[in-house]
Amino acid sequence: MIEIARWILAATHVLAGAAWFGAMVYSLMVLHPRARAFFRSPAEFEEFICWLAAGARWKVLGGCAVIALTGFGLLLLPTERPASAAWRSCIVGKSLLWTFAVGLFCFASWILWPARVLAAPADAPTFQRRFRWIAILLLAAVAANTILGVVSVHLK
Repeated sequence: MIEIARWILAATHVLAGAAWFGAMVYSLMVLHPRARAFFRSPAEFEEFICWLAAGARWKVLGGCAVIALTGFGLLLLPTERPASAAWRSCIVGKSLLWTFAVGLFCFASWILWPARVLAAPADAPTFQRRFRWIAILLLAAVAANTILGVVSVHLK
């Protein structure tokens, strides 16, 4: 029964992380460039991005909660052998990267996003650059987190 719980938690954990990563890749590499090319004016692009992003932060944070809860659930399940120091290091690294990524997302959502929405049209390119760098940092953190997860499975 514990093995079934482990498989369910692990699958949910991996799928939620993959969904977050995939949504960020799609947004950065497909959606924003295509929308920028489609809309005739920067103001139309900004209006579309604002409309698209409305309410998304809660869906992302819900997914982050699923990642955290399933990861914590996996830690609580009993194992046959004791955890190695290398495994513990991977888990600490994953936890720190996840915390950094969620913190960065919250900073962008509650600090930078309102500033972007209320900014003068001339400031739009500056905000677009900031958000692009934040997206790249988030992608790197989530990718590194995934890599540590794969490595940790082989270290336990």
